[in-house]
Parts: sequence; C-alpha cells; structure tokens
Amino acid sequence: MLLRPLLIACLALPAFAEIYKHVDKDGQVTYSNIPIKGAKRMALDPVPDSIPAPRSHAGGSKPRASQTPTPASFPRVDSGTQKNRDQGRRQILMDEMASEQKLLADSRQRLSSAPQDAKLREKALFHEKNIEILQKEIARIN
Repeated sequence: MLLRPLLIACLALPAFAEIYKHVDKDGQVTYSNIPIKGAKRMALDPVPDSIPAPRSHAGGSKPRASQTPTPASFPRVDSGTQKNRDQGRRQILMDEMASEQKLLADSRQRLSSAPQDAKLREKALFHEKNIEILQKEIARIN
C-alpha cells in the first residue's frame, strides 16, 4: 500500500525536456527535444511552475505596463540572474543574426544571377525582414 503513494509522488514531479539547436549546411536552424547529429544542447533556465492569470480591468481598456503594479505573488528574479538571462538571450539573437546575414548574402548572390526570379527576391526580402526584427530585439536588451 505504501508503494502506490510513492509512485504517484514520483509521477507528479515536473517534467522538462532538453532542447537542441541544429544548423544545417544551408544555415537552416532547427530546435528540437530530440538530439540530432551535430546539434548543440541549449542551456535553458526552467520555466516557473505557475504563472498568475491576468486580471480583467474595469472600463474595457487595458492599462499600460507602467501603470500596472506588479502583484506581490509575482515571481522575483535577482539582478544577477536577470543579467545572465539577458546575456544568454542576446547571444541567441546574435547567433540568429549571423545566420540570417549569411542567408541574406547567399540569397542576394543567387538573385544577382537571376534578377527576374520572384522566389529569390521574396527569399531575400524575408531575410532582410528577419534581420530588421532581430536588430530591434537586440536593441531592446541593451
């Protein structure tokens, strides 16, 4: 009889998966929980057990973040931990930026040999937009 509660307690432990990042020969990035040959294991912080549900506000308009006080039950992170997280996030974004810049250069080179190819033009534009978005995200961290 004592075995059953012990088994239930073990099953109730939080589950988590390791995440792997793989970049193929064309620069395509794949994230997976399954190890792939040549993939690198990502070092990620665990997700909190629970996140408080958002509260509804009277009047139908949502207050701006600067007007909304942080709830007392909201998880706190010390500045050192947050700095480490920001550095990790910045490194991931910088890696993505380098990958997108390489893909953009390749797309532009292919486009120069076939300037009328709409698919190549669309692909180059896609990488330009990705770079623009990554630059904005990196600027938010700094």
